[in-house]
Amino acid sequence: MANIKQLKHLEHLEDEMLNYGVEGCKAAVSFLKELKKMLGHQESSGFMQTKWDGAPSVICGTDPQTGMFFVGTKSVFAKTNPKLCYSEEQIDGWYEGDLAEKLKFSLRYFSTLGITGVVQGDLLFTSDIKRETINGELLYTFRPNTITYGIPVDHPIGTAAGRAKIGVVFHTHYTGDVVADMQARAGANVKGSADALVVQNDTPMHRVGFSKTEMKKFDTYISKIERMCHVCGDFLDELVAKTGTTGDAKFHIASYLKQFFNSEIKNARSIGNVDEAMYDMLNFYEEKTSKELAKIKTVANLTKKRNLVYGSQNYVVENVYKFKAMLALYKELQAVKQMVIDKLDHLEEFRTYVQTEKGYKVTTPEGYVLHKDGSMIKFVNRLEFAYNNFTLQKQWR
Repeated sequence: MANIKQLKHLEHLEDEMLNYGVEGCKAAVSFLKELKKMLGHQESSGFMQTKWDGAPSVICGTDPQTGMFFVGTKSVFAKTNPKLCYSEEQIDGWYEGDLAEKLKFSLRYFSTLGITGVVQGDLLFTSDIKRETINGELLYTFRPNTITYGIPVDHPIGTAAGRAKIGVVFHTHYTGDVVADMQARAGANVKGSADALVVQNDTPMHRVGFSKTEMKKFDTYISKIERMCHVCGDFLDELVAKTGTTGDAKFHIASYLKQFFNSEIKNARSIGNVDEAMYDMLNFYEEKTSKELAKIKTVANLTKKRNLVYGSQNYVVENVYKFKAMLALYKELQAVKQMVIDKLDHLEEFRTYVQTEKGYKVTTPEGYVLHKDGSMIKFVNRLEFAYNNFTLQKQWR
């Protein structure tokens, strides 16, 4: 919801109400209304980018203080000892293994692209690109993280990938006079070279739109969510105020809501029946707090923390209809988000797979990032990508 200073983590549309309460809810509605303009091909200040499952995230460009080209990870933004690497020797001093090699490739080939300012991107491949036949199609493939990407060898991008030494998606540029204090801005105007394939990630919204029936359904979602936000608003603010990782808040159920939703994704479940979700949420809370209580050594402290848990359980009972309204709202946000994702997935030229014990399995792209007035929110099919992300072993951690 808030403007992002440095792009370290993006939030899901449906989680904003858990992060910011009623303001997060309003922001979600605002994003949806902007998206309606885009899908209706109306004038809009927002734009969409395809989210790539690349790794590592590389920040590079010209250090405004030294005038020298550097590469690094998100640690370039550290207030103390920022790791800006101007040479391969500095990379070896701070990093090791595959990460060091990836950064050396980045320094070697990105320094020749004429990058002005500082940009951020997701690395796609270096020497690990392969030539494979999948489902009868000859592809160049690479797996930077969870998803394996494929592009036909005779596609223009495939031809470029076949000769490139490195591939990247640049998605963000930064403004400011000191790297540690720079402000993130959407988009990065960087052209590739024969050695460096730069994949563009602006989603071509002009090629997608809703039919009249779909637009009516989308409108209905927005109106319903807006009404539900109004009903839930005060309670959402109350939950945000009770959320925390220390002290008494550590044992309040509000602090376990995002964990619960993530747990449902890990188990390949979405919010379906609200009553069942309530039951699952309470079981999840009891399981988690039981583990926390088991760590406590003194009787007095254990008694105090048990009372906090009992109090939180009573809080749920006293506010059961409010919790159900919150879960219903979360469910609606998931549904409208998926409606958009299903439309956008058809635009992608790259094939996407996950690698299983039985070989490659077709999957969807990671998702999309909607930009509006300097703020960003992500649209990710969490039951598809996030489930894979949680459960499949990654190459990069």
